[in-house]
Amino acid sequence: MSSSLKTRIITAAVALPILICSTVFLPYLDHLAFAIIIIAVNAIGTWELHNNILKKKIDVPFTGYLGMLLPVIELINNHFIHIDGLIAFTLAALLGFAFLVEVIHGAKDNFNGSIERISATCLTLCYPSLFMVYGIRLCFLHPGPNAILIFLGIVFGSDSMAYFSGMLFGKNNKGLVKCSPNKSIAGFIGGTLGISLVMTILLVFFPNMLNIAPINMFLIALPTAIFGTCGDLFESMLKRSAGVKDAGVTVPGRGGMLDCIDSISIALPIFTMLIEIMV
Repeated sequence: MSSSLKTRIITAAVALPILICSTVFLPYLDHLAFAIIIIAVNAIGTWELHNNILKKKIDVPFTGYLGMLLPVIELINNHFIHIDGLIAFTLAALLGFAFLVEVIHGAKDNFNGSIERISATCLTLCYPSLFMVYGIRLCFLHPGPNAILIFLGIVFGSDSMAYFSGMLFGKNNKGLVKCSPNKSIAGFIGGTLGISLVMTILLVFFPNMLNIAPINMFLIALPTAIFGTCGDLFESMLKRSAGVKDAGVTVPGRGGMLDCIDSISIALPIFTMLIEIMV
């Protein structure tokens, strides 16, 4: 076993119990502990995207950091304000403010880099923050902690099954996606279809996990796993464009925090939507 794999396993052995305990044993105030974790990891991931990836190529102004506010506002809105569409209003206001800042900031280079800067700012306002808003929303859905645990099981299970499926069966089918040439077809099938079947079988044996038919569980797990894989590939594309191997050094064995939440962030909206529809 390689040292990197050992470090990765140790990190998972520490992080997963924290996530599970925050959900199962601290359900108070609509899973506030889990929501705070979402806000914290999103803030770190946004900082890494801004400083360790985008700034390698683009002089991004401070406005990109403002995306960190979105999950915080979603939490406050669900607890106290209850305004429909508040996140959309907030994002529109932040984008408008970012445009205004660029009108002033862009004069320093006669606006030659304005399109690149404002594009990078829009990306940082939305990714990962806008996606992580749905992690806060998930805390307030009626299925309770089981929905959060099932989501974590799908995303982390998909990642693990893809890793081991690729190691065992992916030697001759790599390179399909250029942004991540080590990813294999076998890994993709094992990570998406495999975890979907596992979650469906678990629901057959433990029907009280979620009040949902097993076929619906499969229809939730498969798109969630696929979107999680897309999140991993999207972040790989960003890192390759910036010429960096990892988003940071925050998490031993995994690189940066953004490297850990890339799959989670992109998968959260589709999972939350399907839970709201099917449960």
